[in-house]
Amino acid sequence: MLRRLAQGVSVFVLAYILWNTRYPLSGYVNPEFYFLIDPFAMIITSIAERVLLPGLIYAAVLLVITFILGRGFCGWICPLGALLDFISFCKSLVMRPFRKREKEDDPHPLRYGKYLVLGASLIAALAGVQLAWVLDPITVFVRAFSFTIHPLVSGSIDRGFTALLAATDYPERLEAAYNYLREGFLSLSTPAFNHAGSILAILIVILVLSLIKRRFWCRHLCPLGATLALPARFSLLRRDVSRCEKNCGSCKNLCRMNAIRKDNTYIKEECILCLDCVALCPNDRATFTFKRQGPAEAERSGSALMTRGSFMAMAGAALAAPPAAAALDAAKANGPHKPPRPGTLSLIRPPGALPEEEFIQRCIRCGNCMKVCPTNVLQPLPLSGGLARAWSPVLDTRRGYCEYRCNLCGRVCPTDAIEELSLERKQKVQIGTAVFEKKICIPYLKGENCIVCEEHCPVPEKAIRVKEGTVKGRKVMLPYVVAELCIGCAICEVKCPTKPDKGIVVVKVREA
Repeated sequence: MLRRLAQGVSVFVLAYILWNTRYPLSGYVNPEFYFLIDPFAMIITSIAERVLLPGLIYAAVLLVITFILGRGFCGWICPLGALLDFISFCKSLVMRPFRKREKEDDPHPLRYGKYLVLGASLIAALAGVQLAWVLDPITVFVRAFSFTIHPLVSGSIDRGFTALLAATDYPERLEAAYNYLREGFLSLSTPAFNHAGSILAILIVILVLSLIKRRFWCRHLCPLGATLALPARFSLLRRDVSRCEKNCGSCKNLCRMNAIRKDNTYIKEECILCLDCVALCPNDRATFTFKRQGPAEAERSGSALMTRGSFMAMAGAALAAPPAAAALDAAKANGPHKPPRPGTLSLIRPPGALPEEEFIQRCIRCGNCMKVCPTNVLQPLPLSGGLARAWSPVLDTRRGYCEYRCNLCGRVCPTDAIEELSLERKQKVQIGTAVFEKKICIPYLKGENCIVCEEHCPVPEKAIRVKEGTVKGRKVMLPYVVAELCIGCAICEVKCPTKPDKGIVVVKVREA
């Protein structure tokens, strides 16, 4: 019961933090903390980018705690693990009338799969390919929540209140309650993200796998679990069944990680300290203790972390990962050149983003920057932009613009892929340049005055100015861009009245 309470609190706290990660970030807790204590994400990102991230200190603390207590993080704190346990609990309720209970064989060799994933990720990182963005369980949970669950729940509540208000002729109390929710619980506007379905699909697949076997992901695939298993193998806290007079096998079938063998010994690095074997032991004989094992008992409970064959398989898979990823990107890069299709995203990064190659190695695609953006302009880049860049944040100027008085994206980035800039510095960072499409712009095309772009330009000195000119024999005020002043915020593009194509667009600034 205590563990389930801890899991519920962990999921609620993270959901609360993510829910409040939105403009203007008042009274919030920075969601980067969960990533800073994630040793897999911090180590892989540091190796791929060849930099020592500050989060390594926090991750090291978790590794030390794991060395002392074992993989308690997986059993008590991990939000994805909590969801998997909830799915298994629901499955057990459904199957209970049929009197079908989960039965476990001896620990399955597939448990080495997570070490293959970890090894492949490490060697890929050495080759400069960062895979934490797609494999890290914290990232998978946070991204799915931010891109799909939060918009779905917030949007549904908002639409429900709107319909109810319209149906009841806007009663004062109901309208006051709705306004109160919009100021606090609900977002001012419901964000929408590209590829949200694909992002949610990854989480759904992981959850469905748990219907096959409890914690299938944690047992066989999770690289964070493998990272924590390494110090957990030598943890000081251990399971003691020396008082167990007869091996009834109950604990073996209860173990959600398949860590207990038929002879009642267990694999220490697979144990996530769920304590089911203690709480549900029919004879109250199992316990956990810090007492040292005797030599014979240590030999009996030990396990080979990895066989020679498993190591060779891991090495082969790891060595194949970087060339495969590089080949996929090279094939796209060297293929026939095609002009950008209408509606595709350019690579305009958020203000403060590192240079492109460094940015894609540092960014773990957690989605924090995209969720906190007040105008919904930051969107995940599609797979068509290259596998290495997939789901990294770019400006989609068809949706919104970079708010001149906002610098929140750098404040919630856990890997410093986006530098935390002061508002004054951010307002001077040039992420793009506005360019007029003279075949579309009203003054250039029709000879009619239109200065919407100049009016909305937030730069005090005005990066968009007007000059007198002649079009079709008529004098007209022609707008133009002062490239040295333009920061590429794209508000001019968003506010431009021409449709569907815009008379002014923002293009990426070429890196030096």
